[in-house]
Amino acid sequence: MALRFFIAIAALAAAPSAFGLGFFENPPDPPTTASGIGLVSGWHCNATTIEVEIDGVRHRAAYGTERPDTASACGGKTNTGFGLLVNWGDFGPGQHTLRALADGVEFGARTVTVPDLGGVFLVGKAGSTVIDNFPSAGRRLVLEWREGLQGFVVKEVKSAPSIHGTWNGPNLERRTNCASTQNNGTRGTYAEWQATLDSVSRTLRIVEVGLTGLQCTYSGGYRLDGNTMEWYDGTYTCTDGKTGTFHSTDFMVSDHAFSIRLATKLTGSETCDIDAILGGNRY
Repeated sequence: MALRFFIAIAALAAAPSAFGLGFFENPPDPPTTASGIGLVSGWHCNATTIEVEIDGVRHRAAYGTERPDTASACGGKTNTGFGLLVNWGDFGPGQHTLRALADGVEFGARTVTVPDLGGVFLVGKAGSTVIDNFPSAGRRLVLEWREGLQGFVVKEVKSAPSIHGTWNGPNLERRTNCASTQNNGTRGTYAEWQATLDSVSRTLRIVEVGLTGLQCTYSGGYRLDGNTMEWYDGTYTCTDGKTGTFHSTDFMVSDHAFSIRLATKLTGSETCDIDAILGGNRY
């Protein structure tokens, strides 16, 4: 909010009177999605009436709530906030246009897209889900559906599951562009996986031990891309002489399973491109 506030001040600094300043904060810009019960809000220095027009229909917003952060822009005035409570389901799925008006004069416009949840107001529904590695690595948000809000809220924050430890499961490969064409194709083996996650060096090392005794080691750095783990700048070596490089294209860890998809390039005597899926389970 603070960033948008200062952007608004800079954009409107040339206005003839500071008391004409206002900013339409929510929904945010650029265009976004909106669902459930939401607040259309912002601030204006010196309006008598604030209206929010949605698809050509005007709705009067509550105006005059306390906004201490607007004092410098509004000559010390702080009762500048406005808000309009809406159920986005009332407007139906698809794109909608909003305009914020102070005493009939537009000072902001937004476009939102409302997804189709299957009804205007869902009744009798229940559900929960989790988001791992948010708001930081190693954290898990447990989200729970709230009917009154028509959306999910954070029920609790826990530790996210870690890939560190021992797993058992398949290694699936799709090989292409091999120097020896007979090595092209799809294959799969079963393995034990020993994963070591070093939070200090930010590296992940996984040792694969196959049923035949073949051992391969995958090692690379890890980081978060949003809330998804990314395994990158990886090296791949096996006891039969295979070597290569890799990076992950998908990474999932739950309480009892993991799945990592790797784009691997063999760099030894065989130069296949490998689309691999490493997977495992544990109690």
